[in-house]
Amino acid sequence: MAERERGKKQITENYERQKGKYLAEGYEERREVISIAKANVMTFVTAGPFAVLGMILWILAGRYEPRAFLRVDIVWFLVLFMLSVFIHELLHGVGWSIWTRQKWKSIYLGVMWAYLTPYCHCKEPISPRNYLCGVLMPFGVLGIGIYILAVIMGSNLLLMLSLCNILCAGGDTTIACMLRKYLGRQDCYILDHPTDCGFVAFVR
Repeated sequence: MAERERGKKQITENYERQKGKYLAEGYEERREVISIAKANVMTFVTAGPFAVLGMILWILAGRYEPRAFLRVDIVWFLVLFMLSVFIHELLHGVGWSIWTRQKWKSIYLGVMWAYLTPYCHCKEPISPRNYLCGVLMPFGVLGIGIYILAVIMGSNLLLMLSLCNILCAGGDTTIACMLRKYLGRQDCYILDHPTDCGFVAFVR
């Protein structure tokens, strides 16, 4: 408990310090955050179509067999899915740490115990394009990457895993849509919001 509170305090203090620095340099702060409830709804809007497309392509490729889905080992699926939840956050960290000055020291990994959900926070402001790289890393690796592997191997287990990971990246694809308007700007830095789902854009 003490470690968790200390981590939250460090994240909040870092945010206030970064905010003060950029405001003093003439930047404007723009909050781009959404509620957890809205993020869950937007999952089906921004990631749902990719999951549906994946299933359609699977059917068109002649791989769909209803009985084959019933033979998928549920235990293995649950084990791999739970593992992918943690890998998801690690991939965010990897994607962001590539572009930060302090590399992995700028990444904070924690757990929201109320939801039993791990999360990743980038403590260093980075450019919109570099931030987008970290945001979409899990979608690309766990969603699209595993889907390609499923097609190559003809594995229904991997197909289910990939489609679930695509949907689990719905919050990320929603944030990517929110980030889109900043991608062409050179005078902009993106910082993870310390408490809410989303980010803060510092724009000159």
